[in-house]
Amino acid sequence: MSTLQNSDSPILIIGHGTAGTALARNIALRGGNVVGYLDDSSTAPEVLGTLRDVNDVIAEHRIATVYFAIPSVGSKTVRDFINSIATDDIEFAIVPRTYSTLTRETVDIEDLTDVDVLDLVGREPVKHDLESSRQFIAGKRVLVTGAAGSIGSQLVRQIAGMNAEAIACVDWWENGMFFLGQDLAAQENIEYHIADVKNEPLLDAIIGDFRPDIIFHAAAYKHVPLMQANPLEAINNNVWGTLNLMRLAIAHAVPNFVYVSTDKAVNPVNVMGATKRLGEMTMEALAKGSHGTTFNAVRFGNVIQSNGSVMQIFRKQISRKAPLTVTHADVTRFFMTIDEASQLIIQSAMMGSDSDIFVLDMGEPVKILDLARSLVKVVDPSLTIEITGLRPGEKMFEELTYEPDNVGTTKNPKIFVVRDEIDFDESAFIRSLDEFLDQTRAYTIKPDLAVDFLKRMGFALR
Repeated sequence: MSTLQNSDSPILIIGHGTAGTALARNIALRGGNVVGYLDDSSTAPEVLGTLRDVNDVIAEHRIATVYFAIPSVGSKTVRDFINSIATDDIEFAIVPRTYSTLTRETVDIEDLTDVDVLDLVGREPVKHDLESSRQFIAGKRVLVTGAAGSIGSQLVRQIAGMNAEAIACVDWWENGMFFLGQDLAAQENIEYHIADVKNEPLLDAIIGDFRPDIIFHAAAYKHVPLMQANPLEAINNNVWGTLNLMRLAIAHAVPNFVYVSTDKAVNPVNVMGATKRLGEMTMEALAKGSHGTTFNAVRFGNVIQSNGSVMQIFRKQISRKAPLTVTHADVTRFFMTIDEASQLIIQSAMMGSDSDIFVLDMGEPVKILDLARSLVKVVDPSLTIEITGLRPGEKMFEELTYEPDNVGTTKNPKIFVVRDEIDFDESAFIRSLDEFLDQTRAYTIKPDLAVDFLKRMGFALR
């Protein structure tokens, strides 16, 4: 892995655009030796060839370090380029494909990171209309559940920079809330509440006192195998907690409510996915009533910087020099960055009609085994990869919609809206759900019978 230290060893920069040339100037100021560039479109004298010429250029110029500086390029190009390098004897680093890097005019050597899973799966970032988001959030009172989690905390950080009047952070995770408060200590308009979304009296008091204009509901249990083994808690937290919060939003006339869902809610085969689909159906059912709250949901794939993500797992395995574990050779997933996820959630509060579900253009699904192979090649060729077998409830492939024909466009060409995917009797659904939740909350139903209820709801659970 690259140490990113200055030396006289020859450096090759991939990309002769703004990022590459700015990086070269910065390296030169620090005494580094950039011998030239590779670029598929530039023919400047300092460009030594195209990306396909990398092995010839490495051999001819005895390149010791390669910096990949095309931050807008797709992840497939990055993976193909990495896998085309014939030698393991070079240092390699890459300019991160983050929104802030893409919108800056200069790139510093400190922007470079060692190749990790984020670099290998990150597609070209979706640039949301941040100015309209700021205008929408400015002056509003915003409540975020799951605020100590990966998505919720990033959502809070982004909202904090959009001139909200006040932010209420709600989570049961004490340590996470403590560290979030430390990070945002300079913000005086944020309050922190240790509260469980299943605690109706406490949530009622918090919402009544805070009087939010928008609720972003990001609190959820999300780990598939754990929820498969603990279905009652998955149901109580993800379904009852959501129903509780949505009803309180209506009771307190909260203007906007955004439910954070997942691609695992589409044709769910596991308990977690089924609970998130029930949350979507609850949103659709309650949106039909006569009240002043607009409900929307947002559905996306794996967030690669989130707690327990493949990125975290691979990094820990690499640090221990342990084999990288992949559950199946053909498992594929959609991926997005945590910035994109939180921006999409904010955008969904200001777009579309009541009960709309929004999805992001996630690009092509990525095969996890391909990621692992690329990572091993660049970071440590001595590492091995183990196929461990699918986990309980795990799908081979994820989907973003039930009916692709029902997906419509929005003002943002990368955000789509899903309407009327599945017809169901909303009143009968809510009655049946209430009766079921009375049993799960009182723990008068056994876990296997709770799973049977989910199957009777039409979910093909494994």
